[in-house]
Amino acid sequence: MLMRTQVSRTRWGGIADGQFRPGGFFRTGRRGGVHWLIDPDGGRFLSKGVDTVSFEQDKIRDTERSPYAENALRKYGSVGAWRKAVNGRLAGWGFNTLGSWSDVSVADAGGAALAVTPNLDLGMSFAWPRKQAFPDVFDPQFEAHVGRRAREMCAPHRDDGKIVGWFIDNELRWGPDWRGTEELHALFLNYPESSPGRRAALAAEPSSFTASIAERYFALTTAAIRAADPNHLVLGCRFALVPQPGAIAAAGRHADVVSFNCYELDPSKAIEAYAATGKPCLIGEFSFRAADSGLPNTIGAGPKVATQDERAACFRAYVTAALRYPAIVGYHWFEHADQPAEGRFDGENSNFGTVTINDDVYRALTDAMAAVNGEAEALHAAVAAS
Repeated sequence: MLMRTQVSRTRWGGIADGQFRPGGFFRTGRRGGVHWLIDPDGGRFLSKGVDTVSFEQDKIRDTERSPYAENALRKYGSVGAWRKAVNGRLAGWGFNTLGSWSDVSVADAGGAALAVTPNLDLGMSFAWPRKQAFPDVFDPQFEAHVGRRAREMCAPHRDDGKIVGWFIDNELRWGPDWRGTEELHALFLNYPESSPGRRAALAAEPSSFTASIAERYFALTTAAIRAADPNHLVLGCRFALVPQPGAIAAAGRHADVVSFNCYELDPSKAIEAYAATGKPCLIGEFSFRAADSGLPNTIGAGPKVATQDERAACFRAYVTAALRYPAIVGYHWFEHADQPAEGRFDGENSNFGTVTINDDVYRALTDAMAAVNGEAEALHAAVAAS
């Protein structure tokens, strides 16, 4: 690891060394072959984030009870006080971004200026009411839907400097995964006979169908976002598992940043797959959970280790490995607080938090986060000299 040195930072936490000019909004750039985000003040910026920073993060499955919210209310007395405390705490750990599903009011509730990365669910908000496993991008109503939703969600915030950009969706079913073994061609063949997607599948070569879906999906969603908000980045769709190359290539053609979630001990193989696009890449979720937390850890993604010290070591190794890749411009930890032992809406009951359900800090983990986050830009810049 590099020695930590005192550096000048912008209000957003970017490195203020004059390599880039201010531009008013977050954008992408490159120096010495290394990709960066550039913050509104011209700082070299890596998006170091935490997902689901929310007072009512999780409700116990099939109930309206949120144990974390109950405990936080007792501790802080109000949501406003909680927001202020969490803003300072995240900044103290070296984080500069609120990841997906976060309360954006935390961003400026304290002394730190935190960036935000909202998730639009553009595609899945079309699919959910139609009970589609993947949105039927061939349906003419799909284009109208994503345009309308982008106008509603993005246009009112087009001048908001704290927005890094917009995630289009999260973990769409691009192929075989934990939800089923079918490729998209087989899924679309099972859609109703009258559906445009089924007709498209019947007329298509199975081997190229995923690529054609991806091209239409990314072309329509990115166009909708940019029409509603030309000022902010399109951050991709947060791929879950590495999909067919055609899907990755389409993301690279249309999005400003290719985003993906990677619950492995080492993200290197995933990064290499997505970095082949030539676009900057952002890890939207990763995490490790430990047996000594007292939580069941029976449902939830990613490796399980024995202790919090091991969990901290895993964070350090994962992020250090990721920063060696020139394409990486950010990494977001999943998530802010532990899940309820009884299970959240989908049953997950794991030790993913930076804090417990009682809002007690995991010191080994957050000390490691603070150390790595503090030297992240130096680690990433060193790639250019290696």
